[in-house]
Amino acid sequence: MGWSPGTDGEVEGPVVYVDAKSASDLDRYKTKLSGAIVILEEPRVVSPPYQNGHPPVQFPLRPPYHDLSNQASAPNPFYEVRTKFFKTEGVRVILRDSANPYNLMRMSNGSAGDYEPGLIPSAYLSHEDYALIWRLLKQGGVRLRVNLNNSFSSGPVETSNTIAEIRGSEKPDEIVMVGAHIDSWDLASGSTDDGTGVVTILEAARALAKLNLAPKRTIRFVLFSGEEQGEVGSKAYVSQHKQELPNISAILVNDTGTGPVLTIGVHENYDDIEALHRILAPVASQLQLIEPKLSRTFGSDYASFNAAGVPGFSCIGDAPEYAETEHTQSDTFDKASEEGLVQSAQLMAAWAFNTAQYPTLLPRKKK
Repeated sequence: MGWSPGTDGEVEGPVVYVDAKSASDLDRYKTKLSGAIVILEEPRVVSPPYQNGHPPVQFPLRPPYHDLSNQASAPNPFYEVRTKFFKTEGVRVILRDSANPYNLMRMSNGSAGDYEPGLIPSAYLSHEDYALIWRLLKQGGVRLRVNLNNSFSSGPVETSNTIAEIRGSEKPDEIVMVGAHIDSWDLASGSTDDGTGVVTILEAARALAKLNLAPKRTIRFVLFSGEEQGEVGSKAYVSQHKQELPNISAILVNDTGTGPVLTIGVHENYDDIEALHRILAPVASQLQLIEPKLSRTFGSDYASFNAAGVPGFSCIGDAPEYAETEHTQSDTFDKASEEGLVQSAQLMAAWAFNTAQYPTLLPRKKK
């Protein structure tokens, strides 16, 4: 796993299933984990790959029960408590279920939740191997030998966001943003996470420039770095551009796979619903868009802007096999859909231009 330390050679130990959902649950494992190789969950149910002709996508309409405007995507506190407990108790390795079919691996963060080098060597196993270990564990004791060779650079490494813009003709200091993230995990080429988002931003920029349009507001195209490490590129952008945040109308982020885009996630920016309908009206029928999704979620660069009070929207796509292939060695170029990418690029270009032409900046969430 990313940010996991290595094992400093081969280690051996018994497999122990730790079924703890809270800090108090950990008490029963005190003095019982020294030298253990820990697993944390039963094997997940792995559904078959995506099939054509699936039921229509529907989203629940959730009233605004609470205001999340000031909540960022924070680490899970219990995750950190559990990891520190394991370190104190002498756990040697943590193993996780990749939960993908056909021996596909998975990659994600293995730190203590703070995107620093992790406390305990951690790795994913293929679902098939993990399920085998689980079955054997139910029949009696299981011992494993593990050797993880992860290493770290000697210090921080500088990286950059990539930014371009079409200057506004009437209100150049007011900004409409569209974005995607340029980084990926290292098992494959990151084609659908988020290469497909990147190319839709590039194509939207190319199309708008070729049409020689003169948007009233500036349209800024951003490819964020470090999204997979906790949206560090977009968080840095927000931090470095605090003075211009009041002049950013909104941002739309495409991190949804190979498309087509079904709708836009509003993330509880309820006051923007009417504006979104007006902005999308000229293309909604042609692009076969459905009603916006209202509920707030986290997980990509739009969240950094929502946390700073700027309306952050996301594309929600109908992405074949995305859940099975993202962060795996199967996230490769052949998964990209030309039809879906064309539709996504059309949406990004239309949303950006129409938002730049809108009579006002999009409303902020009421506090």
